[in-house]
Amino acid sequence: MQRNTFSIAATCLAAISLSTGASAQYSESFESYTAPSAIEGQGGWQNWDVCATGNQLFNTVTTAQAATGTKSLRLLGSTAAGGTCAACSDTTHELNGPYTSGEWTFKVKTWIPNTFAGDAYVILMNTYNNCGGPYDWSTQIRFSDSGQVIVDAIGGTNYVPINGNQPILFDQWGELKVEIDLNNNTVVFSYNDVEMSGGDWAPGTGVPEIKALDLYPGSDDTTEWFVDDISLTAGIVGGPVGTNYCMANPNSTGGTGVMGATGSRSVTANDLTLQGTGLPNLSFGFFITSNTSVFVPNPGGSSGNLCVGGAVGRYVGPGQIKNSGLNGTIELLINNQLTPTPTGFVQIQSGETRFFQLWHRDSSGGTPTSNFTDGYEITFN
Repeated sequence: MQRNTFSIAATCLAAISLSTGASAQYSESFESYTAPSAIEGQGGWQNWDVCATGNQLFNTVTTAQAATGTKSLRLLGSTAAGGTCAACSDTTHELNGPYTSGEWTFKVKTWIPNTFAGDAYVILMNTYNNCGGPYDWSTQIRFSDSGQVIVDAIGGTNYVPINGNQPILFDQWGELKVEIDLNNNTVVFSYNDVEMSGGDWAPGTGVPEIKALDLYPGSDDTTEWFVDDISLTAGIVGGPVGTNYCMANPNSTGGTGVMGATGSRSVTANDLTLQGTGLPNLSFGFFITSNTSVFVPNPGGSSGNLCVGGAVGRYVGPGQIKNSGLNGTIELLINNQLTPTPTGFVQIQSGETRFFQLWHRDSSGGTPTSNFTDGYEITFN
């Protein structure tokens, strides 16, 4: 049967030319630090201005709460911590840049006690020199003791509401997500997967860059709050990676196979996983790709439709031919630097659009055949 698989594949695709053949840029979980200990001075964390006098250490690694592992960062205002320094309780971290183009996703988990008083801010900077400036703010998300998560306007720019302010999830971990497109200077804010608002990333005199994170207890008497699992990742994480196109024919399940992907469109992140779902159980298949979309019904006698054309490459290298198992799904983590073509491997380039599809074995009335999913279009950045 396996020998028949490859003969069917070759027959279906003989008319076209074929060939054989995700990662966070910054992350912090606080697990590597001693608890309790002041975070400033460890792992790149600092006070707001390291050249200022009177800085004190208020924000500490703790085991009181943790989203993952056993530790998180506890923050509070300076007088609430028993200090004497007014408005010097910011904790900052530069984010391993520079990041000046592409799409990016910033995430942080927050725990706000139901006894919280004051304001707590998660701030992202597009310009940041931690010894006297200059500084420029891009985002300012405020957790208010009114019970709301609020996106504050920066530099006089009003963000366009989507679902508006959201209620704080007290006494549990919530996730703040900021999706940044530096190429188009835009940003979208979400709390627990609910989009709140969007607008310009760098309004006014700001620059299209991601520079630093500032965690700011908004007043001297702000009570304790916690953060954990901070990350900045290339690509729009959790959003759709590509677009489905091209009609698929039903397979032996009665439904159609569907293409998809997880990870990101970022060439440099190189974390894209192709997916084919809705497949017959225990069927073999592999992904194909090209720079051209077509629609060819029943190529070579196949029961499906071919959606990629021109110089088509097949992912049939070691470990790339997959079985759909008992859930009718095939997945493959691809390498953007080793994309198959008829003449060898090529590297995907930023701005390039590629088309993907899955070919798989099938049967019709007990007779072996083959089929395809629909197509999937991805423009990389």
